[in-house]
Amino acid sequence: MNILAVGAHWDDIELGCSLTLKKLGEKGHKIFTVVVCSSQYGKNEDEGMNEDNALEYGLKSFGMMGANYIPTEKEPNSKLVYGKKIMQELEEIASNNKIDGVFTHWFGDVNTDHKAVWEISRTAFRNIKNCFMYQSNSYSDNVDVFKPNFYFGFSNEEYGMKEKFLSQYENEWSRRKDRWSREIFERERYWGHVSGNDYAEGFQTGKLVDFLV
Repeated sequence: MNILAVGAHWDDIELGCSLTLKKLGEKGHKIFTVVVCSSQYGKNEDEGMNEDNALEYGLKSFGMMGANYIPTEKEPNSKLVYGKKIMQELEEIASNNKIDGVFTHWFGDVNTDHKAVWEISRTAFRNIKNCFMYQSNSYSDNVDVFKPNFYFGFSNEEYGMKEKFLSQYENEWSRRKDRWSREIFERERYWGHVSGNDYAEGFQTGKLVDFLV
């Protein structure tokens, strides 16, 4: 199968589904990645990542997970909204690469760029048979709560790659390592527990038709 993972920002894919993509690639599936927005979110150089650095870090990370990065023009951070142009661009990417399965952001995410990527994905990938929603950062509220119903499990040794993927983003890693350890790694250790593994990446299924691991 051909699998496409879509992230709003650099590092979203790593946070939400990177180990799953690596596992699928090792099983012979072809993996593609797209990043929609810039990760420069502040006025100062030390806030977020400039695009040159982000591209360098992202290519290293995607290379480690065996993913083929598809370059696109980046939308401004925190300003993404549903639009026909970006929707058709993603639709064309899926068509050109004969995509069978998509990993994208969860519909209930309160980060506006993440939510917009889901809204765009919902239309762009309407003809794709398999769609999984992932949670990157734990942005949620008491209205919508992310409840995974599909898991990819990993051993302790396999899970060590998650840190290697994220640490490629040097600036973000130095700032967020402790937070990600509590927010992401502990969350996925719990998902491992409930799914009978050491760790797991969890997903909500949008559509699941003929997905063969």
